[in-house]
Amino acid sequence: MNSTPPLSRSYERLVQLVADDVGNAAAVSWAHATAVAHHGVRHGLVAASEAPASPDAVRRVLDELAGAHPALSGFLDPQAVPLWSAPLNTTSWTALAEFWEAGAAVHDGPHRVDGYRLGDAYQALSRDARRSRALCQTPPWIAELLLELSLEPATDEVGPQNVRMIDPACGTGHILLSAFHFARVYRRRGRGTGALPGTQASIERALQTVRGVDLDPYAALLARYRLLATSAAILHSRIDQLPPSWPAHVACANSLLARDEPLLAPGQYHCVVGNPPYITVADARQRDLIRKAYPRVAAGKFPLALPFCELMFSLAVPGGHVAQLTSNAFMKREFGRRFVTEYLPQFDMQWVIDTSGAYIPGHGTPTVILCHRVRPPQGDTVITVRGVRGEPTIPTDPARGKVWSAIAEAVRYRLAENRLKKALAQRDNIA
Repeated sequence: MNSTPPLSRSYERLVQLVADDVGNAAAVSWAHATAVAHHGVRHGLVAASEAPASPDAVRRVLDELAGAHPALSGFLDPQAVPLWSAPLNTTSWTALAEFWEAGAAVHDGPHRVDGYRLGDAYQALSRDARRSRALCQTPPWIAELLLELSLEPATDEVGPQNVRMIDPACGTGHILLSAFHFARVYRRRGRGTGALPGTQASIERALQTVRGVDLDPYAALLARYRLLATSAAILHSRIDQLPPSWPAHVACANSLLARDEPLLAPGQYHCVVGNPPYITVADARQRDLIRKAYPRVAAGKFPLALPFCELMFSLAVPGGHVAQLTSNAFMKREFGRRFVTEYLPQFDMQWVIDTSGAYIPGHGTPTVILCHRVRPPQGDTVITVRGVRGEPTIPTDPARGKVWSAIAEAVRYRLAENRLKKALAQRDNIA
């Protein structure tokens, strides 16, 4: 079912209006940075107490954020935030101010403290990010299920103090924020002995747990901001009051080719989760480099989803958990033949969940959830959730659509059944 990013038309009209003044890249930057400034002021994350009333006020908030924590210095980088080299005229500023002022009531604008609306806004504002960098947000209700299938069992196995996860195509950080929340409240689930979820120890532990990488420098910067903004909000503090040693492990790099990025060193994560790009690279040189780096999966006119799958397996520790929402095209197209018959059978497939009939905002490509453990197959059974039909109409709340609700219910029922069986077996062994 084809879909359009939320509010994309109104966001694109805003960008077009401002682009007449400063060009498209700077227009996107001004539009989104203004949203970030509103977000920081609204939630008490910066010293300013009133919403920015001028372009200079927006720049002052960005300057404050850049000095508030080492991970946010990129807010002063004109390569990531082009507004620094593009002054804004009065007409453009008035349009921006009115848009975000209306957004507080109409669009829910940038005002959710953990920044989901900020992430959605960047996708809606930047056509270039959507088309050339394949930015497509993973809704939190999908991220939560992916993490239940991967981060939760990984944390059960190695403990909350030790577990590490990464999303190697993290965009603005939707999956990272869900993982951060999971890691922070893990003690409430009745497992482990971590600190209470509102304490500094639990927040620092959660920040240490999550890692991300993305090709888009502004998306990576926004993901870092969201992690630190959420941390500060939980503690009722400003970002500059957080310990500067607290990390926001999100790097800007081409994950498929950046061999020197420390976050992409192989074999270091207990959990690898992602919604990698589904597109086929148009640039012939880039395509050849990727094909050379991933010869086992990059056959024919391969989409990026296949080399990303191999990358995700390589990032995991032996026995690590890998969960991905990905295009199901490899099941039907010739480029997927070798992937299905030769590559995937090397690993322990746990789940195949058909999500092609679910309505996922911003996703026009039919999808599937694949869950593996990075080890040889341990049996001849794979749990599958098979599709019957798609949504009859576009649901008002996609998280409660008929198809997605059926998927989530089936998966969680089986997970609960498995936990019960494991608990009974442990009890019998103790007895």
